[in-house]
Amino acid sequence: MVVGLSMAAALTQGAEPDAALADPQYTLAYQEFRVLQEAVLAKRDSDAKRAGDICITTLEALIQRQPRSFEALALQSACYGYLANLGGMAAIRNGSRSGKSIEAALALAPKNPRVILVDGFGLYFRPKFVGGDKGKGCARIREATKTFDSHNSNGAPSPSNSRLDWGAAEAHYWSGRCARDAGDTATARAEFEKALALDPNLAIAKKALGR
Repeated sequence: MVVGLSMAAALTQGAEPDAALADPQYTLAYQEFRVLQEAVLAKRDSDAKRAGDICITTLEALIQRQPRSFEALALQSACYGYLANLGGMAAIRNGSRSGKSIEAALALAPKNPRVILVDGFGLYFRPKFVGGDKGKGCARIREATKTFDSHNSNGAPSPSNSRLDWGAAEAHYWSGRCARDAGDTATARAEFEKALALDPNLAIAKKALGR
């Protein structure tokens, strides 16, 4: 199920609705982003690199046409970030580009939950010598989680795996990871369960729960 643009507009949190969400290039980039995630989880590095490259180049073309698209910038940052985590010679370059993309997105829509979430990912995964801080990253991830939840206050699962409303399930999963890092296993499990309630196909949440 795909949510309407009204919810997508609500998630801009004070910014103008981002027309890029309805653009075919955003759809393609989002699809490759999901392939990238799955390939990284399965340790298929060549598939991950191919999907990440498509995601980035597709979004680059979209951003050239819509330079104020914070949604495209945030998704591009996420794709760069996943590629950086693969390591190798390009890791530093991809990490730097991920940071530049999310900085541009933050300047346009600092309260958007997807922008906050990707910013949190960067802080969590970035090495300390280039500004990484797991504690600050977790704080940003929890902030994103609360912002997503504020738009889903009726408790009904939202289709967070759609291109218009992605991120809520990941936010709960990573909030759970942060709780687990801190030794709070009960909160971690509850967050993993919430992630699966939002997206029953979220493989990382299934793995965390041993399913």
